Amino acid sequence: MSKANLKLHVTFEFEIAAPEALLAHEHVTLCQKLNDILGPLVLQGMPKVTATQLAKAGASLIGHHCHLDAHNLSLPTIDRAAIIAAAPHLTDKELNDLARQLAGKTPEDPAELQRLLRRRALALVNEYRLVPCQVEGKLKSGGTFTDITVDASLNLTNGSVMVDEPHRQSHLQQGVGVITMVAANGTVRIIGNCEGHTLSGPVINVSIADIAKSRDALIQLWRA
Repeated sequence: MSKANLKLHVTFEFEIAAPEALLAHEHVTLCQKLNDILGPLVLQGMPKVTATQLAKAGASLIGHHCHLDAHNLSLPTIDRAAIIAAAPHLTDKELNDLARQLAGKTPEDPAELQRLLRRRALALVNEYRLVPCQVEGKLKSGGTFTDITVDASLNLTNGSVMVDEPHRQSHLQQGVGVITMVAANGTVRIIGNCEGHTLSGPVINVSIADIAKSRDALIQLWRA
C-alpha cells in the first residue's frame, strides 16, 4: 500500500432549518440522528467521489476521517464571561464544550449559575494546570519580617500555590492579602493569602475570581 504524503481538509458548514422534534434532542443524540439521516450516501459518497476525481490526477485515496458536529442555535447561549469567572482553567475549546453541554439548562439565579458552571467545569477538567510564578511576601525571621521573592507554581484549577523545594521551609507572613503572585513576565499580579505552614511549605491560595481576571494570559502561559 502507498504511504500518504499529503493531508487534505475539505470543510462544509450547513445552516439548517430543522423541525422542533430534531432540536429537542441532546447534543450527542442530535449528532447521532444527523449521522443516521445523512447515512452512507453522504458520509461514504464523498470519499468515493473524491477518490475518483483524485485518480484522474494520478493520486490515490489512502484513508479518510469524517467529523460530524452540530450546534443548536435555538438554545439560549451562556455568557462567556460567566463561564470564565467560574472556570478560568479551561481552554477556549473546553469553554465552548461546556457552554454547549449546558445550553438551555442553566438556572436564572446568578449564584446558582456560578455553582453549576464550577461543578460541571471541574467534572470536565479537574487536573492540575500549573503555571510558573513568583511569590512576593515577607519572610519571618525572629521577631521581624523581611521582603522575599520565591519561585513557585500556581494551579489554575483551584488557586493553590506551591513554592519550589528550596523555599518550602520558609515561614512567610500569614494573613489575607499579604502575598502577591507574579506571572507571565510580570504582566499578571494577583494578591493571595498565606493561611499557614505545613511540611510541604507555606499554604498559599488565590481566588478563582482573581485568576479569571487574568485568565487569557495565564492560559496562554500554561499552553506554552
